[in-house]
Amino acid sequence: MQKSTDERNGFGDSVKDNIIQRIPAARRVAGKGLCLLAAAFLALSQPVTVLATSTSQMEKEKREAQQKLDEANKKAKEAEAQRNAAQAQVSSLSDELTEILSEITLLEADIADKELQIQQAQQDYDQAKATEERQYEAMKKRIKYMYEKGDTEYLDILLKVESMADLLNKSEYITEIYNYDRRMLKEYQETKLQVQAYQEELENDKAEMEVMELEYKEQQSNLETTIAKKRREVANFDQQYAKAKEDAAAYANTIAKKNEQIRKAQEEARRKAQEEEARRQEEARRQQQASASRNSSSTSKPSTGPGSTTAKSSAPTKSSGGTAAGRAVADYGLQFVGNPYVYGGTSLTNGADCSGFVQSVYKNFGISLPRTSTEQRSAGVGVDYADAQPGDIICYAGHVGIYIGNGQIVHASTPSTGIKVGNATYRSILAVRRIIQ
Repeated sequence: MQKSTDERNGFGDSVKDNIIQRIPAARRVAGKGLCLLAAAFLALSQPVTVLATSTSQMEKEKREAQQKLDEANKKAKEAEAQRNAAQAQVSSLSDELTEILSEITLLEADIADKELQIQQAQQDYDQAKATEERQYEAMKKRIKYMYEKGDTEYLDILLKVESMADLLNKSEYITEIYNYDRRMLKEYQETKLQVQAYQEELENDKAEMEVMELEYKEQQSNLETTIAKKRREVANFDQQYAKAKEDAAAYANTIAKKNEQIRKAQEEARRKAQEEEARRQEEARRQQQASASRNSSSTSKPSTGPGSTTAKSSAPTKSSGGTAAGRAVADYGLQFVGNPYVYGGTSLTNGADCSGFVQSVYKNFGISLPRTSTEQRSAGVGVDYADAQPGDIICYAGHVGIYIGNGQIVHASTPSTGIKVGNATYRSILAVRRIIQ
């Protein structure tokens, strides 16, 4: 029984020990299960964290990419603006070069033409002076002869008459001699005065263009400074400058052809006017001769034709044609004829230059114009010279004037002539601008 009990006890202990031995294993298994459970939980929760982190990173990267894109677009726009500005600068520079070069070319051509005209006027004056001297010597001899002979010359002629018809013929002959002497002297004096006046006018024109040339030399100096600066900024400056030269030459050629057409039209109109005046003077001369033959003591008034000094010295005081508003501008400008020319001035009484004169005249009517002649060439609207009306601005190379009608302008000319009326086509016309419609 004891053995059985021991065995039972032994058996019991063995079972007990076995159970005891299994408890840690169970715990380990349970621990492992718990670990596996925790691992599974962690495994399930890990993608949510990673996904959230990835989304935030993507949003951040997206914002950074958008910012970089915006910056790139901004830089691109700035670069495009700089490129456009550079192109506009090059274009503006090219236009400026073309404008200045063409004006200088036309100005030089006008000066050369005026110099030729002055040379011709000088030759005409010298010939007239030689003729005057010869005629003066002849007149002195004749006066001396008449002084020495007294009135016996005419008396001898009259005493030798053989009939009443002969007396009438000799009387007419004496009258013809008398009228011839007077006519030849008068015609020569008028011719001399005409040539002198024409020469003076041409010299004044030349002086005016010399003033303009000096002005443009100064502008050209400023332009050369600009060129030196832009040459560093514009890569293809030499190409632009060469292009400007070509454009200037073409523009000057076009202007020259247009002005030649204007001159031809003016010359034709002048020729017809001269023919009409010559016809009128011839008719007046015949009437004068007829009157003189009836009364040898009668005298005639000096001619006041378009070539006489009297006609040249009388400047018009009123404009003609066009609109009332345009005539008002032109007539206002005519009030200041005879006032001084002052370079850089704008005073209509104390002195103005060409553009200052035009600016101040229009200022009186509440119209603001740019200061320089170049800028004024862009004011208003352009019209053809054939359609010019009083009040329009006639633009030349470095000069401007106000049209008053009948092919004439009022303008601040030179320091020697001041504000005066002159021929509108005395120089190459670049443009005609209408300020008042």
